[in-house]
Amino acid sequence: MNASDMGSDRLNALAALSQSTDANRAELIERAWRTGTRNVVELASVSGADRDAVYADLTARGIDWRDPDAVPAQRPERVGAEAVEPVARQAEDAFGPLVQDTHDPGPLTTVCWQLAIAYRSIAALLLDELADADREETAEELSDRLQIALHHSHVYRASRSTARRLGAQTGRTDAEIAFLQPLPTGATITLTLQNGETLSARIGSEEGTGLTTLTSDNPLLDTTLEAHDHLELHTALDTVAQVLTRHL
Repeated sequence: MNASDMGSDRLNALAALSQSTDANRAELIERAWRTGTRNVVELASVSGADRDAVYADLTARGIDWRDPDAVPAQRPERVGAEAVEPVARQAEDAFGPLVQDTHDPGPLTTVCWQLAIAYRSIAALLLDELADADREETAEELSDRLQIALHHSHVYRASRSTARRLGAQTGRTDAEIAFLQPLPTGATITLTLQNGETLSARIGSEEGTGLTTLTSDNPLLDTTLEAHDHLELHTALDTVAQVLTRHL
């Protein structure tokens, strides 16, 4: 999913709001708010109403406009726990024995196992009676499992190629989507070490090869990147770019 996909709900809501009437303005302002537009000045500008009217519309729709951290409305799911649970059981039964009693089952096997656990988490999250505290913990576990699966998919992909070939491939992909969204070309990262000291590093892209580069003035950091490092840092930069693009 790229940045334009992730921001489409918000942009569509703003486009609809720009065509609002007195009859549907409050409904469209609520939709824009719940899809991520929390700036009353922006809502007023797009809708053609003054800020007092926007405040009144939000209040009428049950939204506390003084709380910018209010979560978006729950989005309905087309799948239920009863459909996911048997898939989770089958996946765990199939892949569980393959990862037991070994520290290195292989990257794709590890991906399968992590996705099996992810299905179990999804099934739990689809239960209405799941307590809020359990829901938060389960949602966190789902994100963690998917992150682990992504890492091992990068490890597998890197094992079947070279860093330069991967750099060329990601470079071609970037060029194909450059007209759709801003591209990340670099970032400066500051790490706070356990002893309280900080370490700064620069992530960039090598011109001509598309390879991710890592530089730092701190000798503690080994800046030599392996193929899977390139993929992970490239993905991390993409994620940062997607977030920033949604706020442009």
